[in-house]
Amino acid sequence: MIDFHTPEIIDKQWVKERLSNRDNLTCEYSFSNIFSYTAKMRLEIADVAGYLVTRCFTDDTIGYCYPVGSGDIKAVIALIIEDMRIQNRPCYFFGLGADEAEELKGLYGDLFDISFDRDGCDYIYKSENLINLAGKKYQPKRNHISYFRKTYNWSYEKMSAENIEDCYNMNVEWIQTSGSLYSEDLEKELQIIRRVFENFDALDCKGAVLRIDGKVIAFAMGTQIRTDTFCVHFEKAFSNIRGAYPMINQQFVENELSAFKYIDREDDLGLENLRKAKLSYYPDLLPEKYEAWLIDADRC
Repeated sequence: MIDFHTPEIIDKQWVKERLSNRDNLTCEYSFSNIFSYTAKMRLEIADVAGYLVTRCFTDDTIGYCYPVGSGDIKAVIALIIEDMRIQNRPCYFFGLGADEAEELKGLYGDLFDISFDRDGCDYIYKSENLINLAGKKYQPKRNHISYFRKTYNWSYEKMSAENIEDCYNMNVEWIQTSGSLYSEDLEKELQIIRRVFENFDALDCKGAVLRIDGKVIAFAMGTQIRTDTFCVHFEKAFSNIRGAYPMINQQFVENELSAFKYIDREDDLGLENLRKAKLSYYPDLLPEKYEAWLIDADRC
């Protein structure tokens, strides 16, 4: 039996040690995401024979990240399958890389239904492209940024303890002005952001803030997930302010993240508008991700 527990800051060191054994880190394998998403769902972790094992509960399913660490992977997966079998709902692995999907198929090919998960693929960009926005394809982004610079009395700040509360209040207003987009999910996301803000330094976060006439109108934040890659977990801007989104995107990378080769802007959740926005920045990498559902779900 696996002894799961709710992740806390004290878990950061050993979790990061396990994650260092995985080359193709994506947003699911970020300690800051693992830690913060407990505010949205029941998310638990365990240290199993040298591997990090993560599971999260929704109303209908239980999802497990593929274990990451070093040692006997087959023995650890066997323990996860045992944990799956005692649950009373469908169970699956999510966020599998292509190599992990192939490994799982080789170990337990007849036990899982493995499929490509386009909605879960991370969008990864070269930082230099997000900074320079060079070439004809980025002309619309440059136009929006130029308009923003010329039109507004704007200022840029590094995110810190001094402006985090202003960012949180901006996010509350952003939800209130979202109209038909308002949903319970946005409230849950706000809880996640609050948990990150409350542990900003302990999570080794970096962030950026834009103001117009002293008021926060956009912010972005995230964490490093590998030596050459930074993951942007959250980016918020008032959509009625032309250029706010491309400006916070470009300024964050230019001022805080230029030392990283790649910027991971996470997945699009299958949302059409979000996919269109992420594709408009022309990702340099779009690593494949897979899901693997336990076939004998009735026995979970």
